[in-house]
Amino acid sequence: MSLVTDLMGQPGVVAAGDFAYRGDQYYHHKGDLSESETRLVSTLCRANTAAVRMEGDMLALFSRVCQPGAGGCGFEPTKGWVVHGASRSICVISNVYCVLDNERASLTNVLGLMRKRLANAPDALS
Repeated sequence: MSLVTDLMGQPGVVAAGDFAYRGDQYYHHKGDLSESETRLVSTLCRANTAAVRMEGDMLALFSRVCQPGAGGCGFEPTKGWVVHGASRSICVISNVYCVLDNERASLTNVLGLMRKRLANAPDALS
């Protein structure tokens, strides 16, 4: 079963899908979003993932500069991000996104499932 299908089985998940890191196309999508909303979410995820990854790379670079020879502060490349809104949240790990209803969903459970399933997958963002 695909991760997108598994995410949709979680309580409070409104939509889930994956997006292309390079380009505006999305691959798979399930849930209660229109075609235009799905395209918008996919584009937002791609753009925000690139920005967050760049900021994480800079943080890792600067932390190594502050501690020469120590191998940095333990920062690893960014794997994902979460934006928690008043009623909905969106979380992304690698190139998979999930839109949650905050009242019904457990962000901890959803992120745990995503991390577990993507832990051994090749980094789609490389």
